Amino acid sequence: MFPAGVSSIRARDVTLESGLVLHIAESGERGSAPVLLVHGWGASIFMWRGWFAPLAAAGRHVIAVDLPGHGLSEKPVEPSAYRLASLVSAVRELIELEQLAPVDVVAQSMGGTVALALATAANSPVRRLVLVNPAAFGRVRLQRLARLVSPSRVDSVLPHLVPRWIVARAHRMVYGDPSRITSHDVDEYWAPSQFPDFARAMRMLVHEFSWARLPVDEMAKRIGPLATRMMLVLGTRDRLVRDAAPYAEALRAAGTPLEVKIIAGGGHAVNEERADEVVRLTLDFLDGRLGDT
Repeated sequence: MFPAGVSSIRARDVTLESGLVLHIAESGERGSAPVLLVHGWGASIFMWRGWFAPLAAAGRHVIAVDLPGHGLSEKPVEPSAYRLASLVSAVRELIELEQLAPVDVVAQSMGGTVALALATAANSPVRRLVLVNPAAFGRVRLQRLARLVSPSRVDSVLPHLVPRWIVARAHRMVYGDPSRITSHDVDEYWAPSQFPDFARAMRMLVHEFSWARLPVDEMAKRIGPLATRMMLVLGTRDRLVRDAAPYAEALRAAGTPLEVKIIAGGGHAVNEERADEVVRLTLDFLDGRLGDT
């Protein structure tokens, strides 16, 4: 599994004060300006494979984390571990333990909701924030169906319900251009899904995580006063998080200081699908070179 065989990326486990074990991968020099990469539901640090080298070359200390339940991180059995507050607490603990604050954060989909909650919390360690198709800004497709078909009684058979073809089909849904996906990409996503507790963790996230979008006025009040600068990156072919663009424009109209960048043809995982393009935008934003559009 990634990053095996990549000498420039160091992978290790980190045990938080709470006892939770998270798996991280890092590149670049410790002590350089840190950038924390946070994936979305069902993904892992592999999502950021195209980000390590360019961010490190730009003088950044790059850290990507497998969120609880994902990748090689611990997969708690308690449903409460998959609530928004618990995930925010885990990420904050990681930042404190690794002494990353103040840290720039780039987060996608569900990870974007986690990062946004961390940025708006008291004594936030976040310096600048890049949100890629964040679930908190849109209507999450298929969530209602997923809730209906995943009652707790199916936990005993869930480990047998993640064949490779399902992973391949799901991966195609998050790309604007599925032809970019390779067989190796599918294998990397399929591998962590074969851990016995993975499917149960994904089911509990569907039920326990906060997927609802706040009304525009409430979100504007929450992020309007922030000192943290924020950039939103949206793919026009996002099939999973709908209506994020008009929501973002409504926030801007309400006076929220939010930079919005649209990637034509990009899918839900545009940070993975079009890594070079989104990395350039991110570095320009983090370094203060990017004008608002």
